[in-house]
Amino acid sequence: MSTKNTATELKPQGDLVFALDIGTRTVVGIIGEYIDDKFYLQDYVSVPHTKRAMVDGQVEDIKQVAKIVSQVKAQLEEKNGVQLTRVSIAAAGRALKTRQVTMEFDISDREALTEDMVKSMEIETIQKAQAELDAGSGRTIFYCVGHSIINYMFDDYKIISLEGHKGEKVAIELVAAFLPNIVVEGLYSVMDLNGLEVTSLTLEPIAAMNVIVPPEIRLINIALIDIGAGTSDIAIAKNGSVVAYAMATTAGDEITEEIIRSYLVDFNTAEMIKQSCSNGEKEVEYRDILGNVHKVKAEEIAEMLDPAVDTLAETICNAIKEANGTSPSAVFLVGGGSLIEGLTPLVAEKLGIDETRVAIGGGDFLKNVDECGAKLGAEYVTPLGIAVTSMLNQGYDFSVITVNDSKVRVFDTKQLSVYEALTIAGYKSNEIMGRSGRSLSYTLTGVRKTIKGGAMTPAEVFVNERPASIMTKVTQGDRIRITPAMSGQNASAKLSDILGYERFNDGIVTFGGETYAIGLKATVNGEKKDPDYYIQPLDSIESSGIVTFGDLLRIMDAGYEGVEYRVGDNVIDENYVLKDGAVIDVFDSYGNIIGTSEVPPEEPAVQEEAPAVQAPSFTAPEPVSEEASAQPAAMSPNAIPFNGRGINVEINGEHVTLAPRNGDYILLDLLNSINIDPAVPNSEIILEINGAPANFSSYISDGDRAVIKVQERIGS
Repeated sequence: MSTKNTATELKPQGDLVFALDIGTRTVVGIIGEYIDDKFYLQDYVSVPHTKRAMVDGQVEDIKQVAKIVSQVKAQLEEKNGVQLTRVSIAAAGRALKTRQVTMEFDISDREALTEDMVKSMEIETIQKAQAELDAGSGRTIFYCVGHSIINYMFDDYKIISLEGHKGEKVAIELVAAFLPNIVVEGLYSVMDLNGLEVTSLTLEPIAAMNVIVPPEIRLINIALIDIGAGTSDIAIAKNGSVVAYAMATTAGDEITEEIIRSYLVDFNTAEMIKQSCSNGEKEVEYRDILGNVHKVKAEEIAEMLDPAVDTLAETICNAIKEANGTSPSAVFLVGGGSLIEGLTPLVAEKLGIDETRVAIGGGDFLKNVDECGAKLGAEYVTPLGIAVTSMLNQGYDFSVITVNDSKVRVFDTKQLSVYEALTIAGYKSNEIMGRSGRSLSYTLTGVRKTIKGGAMTPAEVFVNERPASIMTKVTQGDRIRITPAMSGQNASAKLSDILGYERFNDGIVTFGGETYAIGLKATVNGEKKDPDYYIQPLDSIESSGIVTFGDLLRIMDAGYEGVEYRVGDNVIDENYVLKDGAVIDVFDSYGNIIGTSEVPPEEPAVQEEAPAVQAPSFTAPEPVSEEASAQPAAMSPNAIPFNGRGINVEINGEHVTLAPRNGDYILLDLLNSINIDPAVPNSEIILEINGAPANFSSYISDGDRAVIKVQERIGS
């Protein structure tokens, strides 16, 4: 170990590796160097929490945890004369989610695969896992904190490494581990308060795996369990790969809490009793919360703890078997909780394997690590693994992008667009792109009609105070400013809006000696509705009644041949709108009124309900679209397609057919049909429909001509 450095000036960190394991009970810091694929330990410090600021491996009191981290950092700096500015960390598996995915890539047009190409394909595969997770996680944001390659497939053959190969196709199968953003953000906040830049973040069992179960022994089915105070984190290896991660929230604290209840002591005293037993002491002296001093034999404490230790072993083993599918061939226990007396044989018993196949992974099992004379126990495996993982470039770093003055932490910003960054920041798609109001489609006497929704107000987006689009690429330190889009109002209409009741009159007219009830009536889906009824999507509306003289003639099966019709002195035709009280007289070709010989019986009944007739010929008021065909298969612009044919549009001069579906089509649906590079410097995206400016949420219809292109910004 290094001695205290008396120099007042601290040296820069340089290539020195600084790793922190922030556990539920202690914070462990180590520094060392990575030389020729081996990590050489230089110094280490362990400081316990004075308060319960961590619960189940998650930071709950940021300032208190930051205070302990500051002590660890200061001790290492003072002893070694170095200023620590960069750190590698790991997260415990509280609320851990995993996804196993496979993704194929066409590489027929590429030269030999490089390290960057393989890394890019891995990232795409991780993003696929992220998308699957996000689809079912609601508004919770998850960060990828680790992944392991299960298989590389090259032209359908399993291969160890893809670099340098050239062929037709590649498939990558991996398992990715995710934690909620609250877990990751808590750790980063602690680092920020200590002025530390996080260069690598990984998952604790991944870190431990890299120094206890390196790739060369992963052909064996091995389970590694990192038992801390708050969580037990699990990694499973077999067939040469790490194939699964899991966790259990049962860990060392359950043992501590049992001691608290049985011996009436506070948490720190219970921890002392537990550690004394683990260190092989025969008798433990302690003071309870009432001030009484006790001495108790270690074997008596162990006997009292048997049920709690059994429960811990049972929980861990069940999680192992669930993740592995069966009992593994061997098990490594690491972390401070692995030292609990009697745990190792219980794990072997519950897994049904020989006790010699369950080991506590201390310094004797470390691979690619030189302790430089220190004899470190199982509690130091994870911090050493964190350091090694960072040097293997298997950890993750997160960049910070500012969105409207709020910082957003994002992973792998090389491929990140403004749209993706805003989504991570919690903006909904309608706030980013906006949407025109939903159209209202219905059928009026067999003809499809559509009322368009209100226009939306597009979002205003700036990146580093320059106008940008949602496709603009962003990276570390960029500042996004957005004025959210405002969606248009959904279309709505009453029956009175489309049928024009006010243009017609209810009442009674007399014709040919009979009286008739006049007025417009409507049914919706076969039911009578009042004029104030709000039309619903897909309603089928039928209008009937007597509103014009033509309607009356059709009821009577009468015509114009040889006669003339008058109301008073005015000659009327079939378009005459009937009015209450009108008396219609019939004249022959000589101008003589046709007499009473055709008057019906003495007590004519008023016709209260006229039979259904063809809809009166009138023009419905705006905003109803009147362009429609009488054929049921035809659709008015923006109508919902029901014929199963989709729509045909022209995009950038090329004809494209969009698949049928129940719903409107928008310009964004055409992005997959074109190949543009929105990241061209000093450029902007031009959007048009039929020669008019548009946005990604603008509706498109059959036969439309659309343009989506990138052009250099004028004045650039």
